[in-house]
Amino acid sequence: MGGQDHEFVKELKKALLDKRDQLRGNINLELNDLKGAEGHHLADMEDLASDTLDESTAYHIIEIEQAELAQIDKALQLIEEGDYGKCEECGDPISVERLRALPFATTCVACKRDQERKASRD
Repeated sequence: MGGQDHEFVKELKKALLDKRDQLRGNINLELNDLKGAEGHHLADMEDLASDTLDESTAYHIIEIEQAELAQIDKALQLIEEGDYGKCEECGDPISVERLRALPFATTCVACKRDQERKASRD
């Protein structure tokens, strides 16, 4: 993004850093909850089945949050390298609206739609 967009990129970088801190905190809390639940013994099989489902859901949430963390780290790296805001597919600028909605976007809307169409055919 050009020099005139420095304040915009600075604003998004702060949002990315805040979101990263929030996600890291969530993941740590969820992992600590899972560790605490491991030592809990229940006599009732129904409760045990419910706990297993809860653990599975918690692990899935952690996976999603870790994937989002990776995307945020990639966006922060692109900011540092000066390549933030460029579509990694076509090289065109990603719209300000898309970056405001999804600050870690690495593709423009058109390329993202193409990726989704291709993925739905597979």
